[in-house]
Amino acid sequence: MKCNQRITKQELERMYGVNRHTIEVWRKRFGLPIIEISTHSKYIRREDLIEWENKMKRNNIIEM
Repeated sequence: MKCNQRITKQELERMYGVNRHTIEVWRKRFGLPIIEISTHSKYIRREDLIEWENKMKRNNIIEM
């Protein structure tokens, strides 16, 4: 069974040094696959984040 490490939205903010608005822009404009449990509980699976980053790099959309 594959372990799906979850990264919270707040952890993403710290990882990338951005604010919550930027994460929402990435979500809406660039398809960042955030899973919303409730309005105050959002996360992304680690493997989904890596896949999303690679897609953004390949398409030269954002630089990581």
